[in-house]
Amino acid sequence: MQAESGEFQPLPAAAAAALATGHLIEAIKCVRQAEGLGLAEAKQRVDACVARDPVLQMQVAGQQARMKRGLIKWALVIDALLIIAAIWYFFGR
Repeated sequence: MQAESGEFQPLPAAAAAALATGHLIEAIKCVRQAEGLGLAEAKQRVDACVARDPVLQMQVAGQQARMKRGLIKWALVIDALLIIAAIWYFFGR
């Protein structure tokens, strides 16, 4: 959110710390809690802060890539377990 004079207001300390580690959702939660904003307003505020800082952009992108890799790994594990269960069900009896 911007002040009336057009200057940028910094994020709360907890939100800035969450962004520094690449945790975008946690930063949005902190902004909502500290400033009493709605979800859309808090997300816009955090997104605006990230858009202004290339370092934060890289950290958030890195965190999102790690989360995506983790999701893909779990999906592969679940698929393998389902295949093993199907093989056991049809051929192991």
